[in-house]
Amino acid sequence: MIALLTAVAAVGGCTGTKTDGAATAASANTAGTTSSAPSDNGPSISQFVANPCGILDADQVVTLGSVRAATPGTGTLGPNCTWKGQDAIKNSTYVVAVTEGQDFEDMVSRVKANPVFTDKELDGMRVITTDRADGELACLTSIQVSKSDSITVQLNTAADERATKKACPETERVAQLIVENLRG
Repeated sequence: MIALLTAVAAVGGCTGTKTDGAATAASANTAGTTSSAPSDNGPSISQFVANPCGILDADQVVTLGSVRAATPGTGTLGPNCTWKGQDAIKNSTYVVAVTEGQDFEDMVSRVKANPVFTDKELDGMRVITTDRADGELACLTSIQVSKSDSITVQLNTAADERATKKACPETERVAQLIVENLRG
């Protein structure tokens, strides 16, 4: 996971926040609207820049599993919030980063050659999912909010959850929750 963070951070537009050995991956930042060339008129992320831990409501956080209280921080992608697993072996760790002012297409171009890469829409918002390895231990999904704003969900899957909580589908599930919140 640390190698993933280092490699992604070297590419640019990434976050590399570490929490007790559970490194958070970051990759292409995202911004999202309904077309492949969105304007800057997407939903506002300003409230989440100021309060990244407000990106998920209490009921949504419960769906993450056994996680500790949210911890705000800052990384290369901007303000972020970490929900660290209660037990590093048994419970996965999630990080959500809120990014302003980084060109989404530049971010995509830096990760689209990764072994794991998909580019699709969730409820009309563009999302990319990527991992520099195989998507088994970690993954990230970025939601394109505008040309230069994005929200990225990162997951470090706990060893005991790898059989039941696949990293990339899980980051996309959490991204779907965030899209719903952005849509209001």
